[in-house]
Amino acid sequence: MTSKPLPKRILIANRGEIARRIIRTCDSLGIETVAVYTEADAHAPHVSEATYSEALGAVTNYLSGQAILSAAQRAGADAIHPGYGFLSENADFADAVTQAGFLFIGPKPETIRALGSKTNAKEIARKASVPTSPTLLLTASSSAQQAIDLAAFGASVGFPLIIKAAAGGGGRGMRLVHASSSFVDELESARREALKAFGRDEIFVEKCISPARHIEVQIAGDATGAVVALGTRDCSLQRNNQKIIEEAPATNLRPGASVEMLDAASRLAREVGYLNLGTVEFLYDQNGSFYFLEVNTRLQVEHPVTEMVTGLDLVQLQLALASGETLSNLDLTSTPAVTGHAIEARLCAEEFSGQFINTTGIIVDSFIPQTDPRLRVDLGVEVCSEVTHHYDSMLGKVIAHGNDRVEAIEILTDGLRRSQISGVGNNRSLLLHLLQQTEFHRQKHSVQGTKDLLPTADDVTKDVELGHALLAATRLFNPHSSWSEASPWMQFDTYSIAPLCTPFTTSRYGVTTSSTSLRNGQLVTVSIKGRTQTLTIEVLECSYPTPHHSQCALRVGGGEVFTIDLIFDGSLVWLHTPDITVGYEQVYEEIGRTDALQTHGERLMSSLIPGRVAALCVTDGAPVNEGDTVLVLDSMKMEHPIKAPCGGLITLHVSAGTTVSAGSVLAHIRKA
Repeated sequence: MTSKPLPKRILIANRGEIARRIIRTCDSLGIETVAVYTEADAHAPHVSEATYSEALGAVTNYLSGQAILSAAQRAGADAIHPGYGFLSENADFADAVTQAGFLFIGPKPETIRALGSKTNAKEIARKASVPTSPTLLLTASSSAQQAIDLAAFGASVGFPLIIKAAAGGGGRGMRLVHASSSFVDELESARREALKAFGRDEIFVEKCISPARHIEVQIAGDATGAVVALGTRDCSLQRNNQKIIEEAPATNLRPGASVEMLDAASRLAREVGYLNLGTVEFLYDQNGSFYFLEVNTRLQVEHPVTEMVTGLDLVQLQLALASGETLSNLDLTSTPAVTGHAIEARLCAEEFSGQFINTTGIIVDSFIPQTDPRLRVDLGVEVCSEVTHHYDSMLGKVIAHGNDRVEAIEILTDGLRRSQISGVGNNRSLLLHLLQQTEFHRQKHSVQGTKDLLPTADDVTKDVELGHALLAATRLFNPHSSWSEASPWMQFDTYSIAPLCTPFTTSRYGVTTSSTSLRNGQLVTVSIKGRTQTLTIEVLECSYPTPHHSQCALRVGGGEVFTIDLIFDGSLVWLHTPDITVGYEQVYEEIGRTDALQTHGERLMSSLIPGRVAALCVTDGAPVNEGDTVLVLDSMKMEHPIKAPCGGLITLHVSAGTTVSAGSVLAHIRKA
């Protein structure tokens, strides 16, 4: 327990699950909290859970230091906690906070500035005798000359290379470049994304260490200059250069590697007189060598796994260190002992269907088990929360603690299998798929190798078609369905339900699945159009807690019995099995027509995701080839290139800056 007085009222310059997480610790310490919110977050959970709240206005104002400082002054706060993302690693904001008389809960502004540039951080690492990878600083002013320099660097150290934003992380502004890549396009895209995410477009290039694991060290420093490494984490399962599954401690390393990384991280932190919490990240290659990656001068998303194996409250530790407490008084003079193993999965508003698709909407139903003390749930949303394209896609995190890695994975898997979120597409299915992969269990996975663990297109199609078949079968038993025996439409004495073949069509991202179903007692035979095999489903039991919620016990193909949940949301239905979540649009009729444009030799290009057009890469009426990038969409703080599905002459329906919804027509192509 700290002997120094803690702040009395803290403004949290953030949103979502990290704001709620900070509020929990402050509540336990008797500290008042101030939530801030934009017009898109007026009804967000963190707003009502804080002691006070202050409006910021426009959706971009989480990035407005002046708006946040004004809110802190109005609320009478004496400290500001930046959380992560947004302004948490902005040295100018940290400076402004302290100059305005508030306590900044984080590192010193000069430390954030020194380590905030990845290129400068590498120089500091070299001074501290921490291994670094080959790096190219882009000094030329034009993209064309930078492309020439990049090509020469690649020829010298070997491809692939990685373009990175010097001012940030989280995968934003990062591009993997091969010898065959368009260097100019990748450089310009990386600069645009870096500028949007971090306010600076400085980028650099480094040799890609591949295959590699992503190992990081949690550090803490006090005002006396003392530093302690609090342990390691393994964050190697990533998609789009962003972490999705993290663990503590990092295991299956060569003998001595953990101690070497703990020591290297501590040396680097002492080199800059590090105060408060931070994370030093490394790439660990297949030969057991490690290379400095970056320093995150803030609390990490994955901090709960360190908390679960050390027993520390890292937010409380941040508050104590910011208030002037020493590590010695906190009895933290050496790396704490680790108890068991912890693993975390990030629940995100995105789905995988051969590509990652961001999703938006309103959460209509949610259940994640929270009664098991070995399972922790940090969510930023609840029922009725709206998920928009303005902010990061993460909905929250599920964290498990076990006696060892095997047990921790089992607990997390069980928790996710019993979870469901309806109303917004999410990655629960993908997380479960990754957790079951042999390479992951054997710890043979790598950052680059995550793509090899993803489901195949056939896997996704099978899941979608299985879900369709389950819907087709269960609607024959649902008393609220016009196809059930209980329906008034079926209550004729001369009518027999048994031989009825009922048509059913669902749509998912514009791809339709059609079937007919034949019921005989409790058995339903589903024939999916275009498939030679039929699926026999035995409906053992159904219950209907509400007209919008069905629960059914099923046996598919004479195999294992499992329970499914169906949540009806207008024309959509969300189907949850223990391993998959799929959202369908119920069409209820065969879709036979093709779009009029298709019949005249043209192809429509529609957006699968909501977002804003960040850049147009072709001009209206120009010829394009199949695979050419037509435009770039900015959605959930990431850029998504939209490519031509065929060759021909293009007609654009949007301009730069246009905001589009899912399903909006972006362009059409008249085939050559």
